[in-house]
Parts: sequence; structure tokens; C-alpha cells
Amino acid sequence: MEYSGTWREIWTQKGEMEGGIDDLYIYDGWEKSKADIKTTAYKIRKELDIKPDDRVLEIGCGAGALAQYLECEYIGIDFSRSLLKKHIEFFGNSVLYGEANDIPFKDKWFDKTFCWGVFLYFESLEYAEQVLREIVRVTRSGILIGELPLESHDKKHLLYTKEMFDGWILEDAWTKKYKGKRFIAKKREENL
Repeated sequence: MEYSGTWREIWTQKGEMEGGIDDLYIYDGWEKSKADIKTTAYKIRKELDIKPDDRVLEIGCGAGALAQYLECEYIGIDFSRSLLKKHIEFFGNSVLYGEANDIPFKDKWFDKTFCWGVFLYFESLEYAEQVLREIVRVTRSGILIGELPLESHDKKHLLYTKEMFDGWILEDAWTKKYKGKRFIAKKREENL
């Protein structure tokens, strides 16, 4: 299926696609990267040291590709109502419709927050900066933001520089295909 329009329209179209849980690669945009969802979720869990009693927020949770592998007090947020419906249908998680630059939770409400492969779809760097401030505001002890593109095959992707993440712990992409082209930004409790 071909998707067109703005990123918001594309993610809505994906969520409206007929299919089931076996189509998570497409619903959540993993079809081009060919990365292993389960391995990525395991690395996120390990990197953030997610425990079963941790309250964890996922920004841009989509249909739940990563969430399915997390054992914690999980809450997801996304702006695609159609993908959120799929998420609830497939996994029954607590998810809410909303904007990442206006997270409706108290300061330091979450133990950990992560956002994987979402920042490239933001509309502007100003929006991304607002999202970063909100993530830091609502998070107590660990943040992980993955797949931040330095360059991209798609001219519609928003690009970043490592200098934009001054004070963050940075590392190269985990996916072999994106080594040197994307990076990961982290903050730990002592830096929040």
C-alpha cells in the first residue's frame, strides 16, 4: 500500500490499514529498517534498566511493537488515533492520544521514558526541543531517544546534529544499517 500526505496523515493511514498483530512492522514503521523489534525492545529494557514496578512512558507508541516486550507499568502516547486503537486491540495497554510536546502528567511522574524512531517525523526542530523539555520534565531516572537521523534517505525526515543534544550521553545507532547515519541520546538520573 502506498501512503501519502504529511507524516500525520501517513501514520493515520497506516493505522487504518486492514491487518492484524502480524503486521506490526508496517503499522509502526519498521518495514524499511528491517531491525528486529524484540531485540530493540530488549536493548531498551536493558539500557534503561526497566523493572516490573517502574512507571514507563513511550512517546510515539504506535500500535505497540515495542510495548509488547516490556514488563512494567507502561503508558504510551501517540497522535495517531488509528494506531492507538490497534495498540489497545492487540495488547490492551494504557495509551492516550496526545502531543509529545504537551505531556499531560505531573513533573517526574515516570521513572523512565523512551522514544524510538519518532523524532525523524516531527514537524520542526522547535517542536523537537519542546518534546525534549517535556520528556525531561516528566521523567525521574532515565531517558532514551533512539534513531535520531544525521542523514536520511527520505527528504521529509527531520535531521539532527549531535550538538543539539549537549549534556546527553550519545552513541551510534544500534541497527547496522544506520551506523554512522543515526544516533541515540540518553540521560540518566544524575543528569535529569
